[in-house]
Amino acid sequence: MSNSSNQAGTVTPAKKPIPLWLKIVGSGVAVIIVIVTIAMWATSGLMDPINRHLDALKAGNMEAAYAETSRAFIQNTTFEQYGAFVKSYPILTNFTEKNFSSRSVENNIGKVEGTLTDPEGTVVPISFQLVKENDIWVILGLNLGG
Repeated sequence: MSNSSNQAGTVTPAKKPIPLWLKIVGSGVAVIIVIVTIAMWATSGLMDPINRHLDALKAGNMEAAYAETSRAFIQNTTFEQYGAFVKSYPILTNFTEKNFSSRSVENNIGKVEGTLTDPEGTVVPISFQLVKENDIWVILGLNLGG
């Protein structure tokens, strides 16, 4: 190891260079962080209509929940059909926890996957498909149970 002297006469040890493998690993981690951050930012708006929809159902406000759906959903599913669907799946109105682990957008269709947990601890898979209408994400459909 070589030493260098400064003007005051003290000896300062030479700095060790950072190993190449550490530079590569550090760069890789930085790239992954950037990609994950961009993906989370790009899909963050998907959760807004889902949260409003589920919160409205839990509060018993079927009209507000139905309002979070797309024009295509409304054209294919009457309010009465939607109400019957919700009543046939009590987890939609009686969940204690909601967790969403996956969000993606492909060909202008958003997809969010997660689970709802009922008061007895039963966990039910749920997925939502979303589409943008007037630059706002709305619910195109939902699937329960996998």
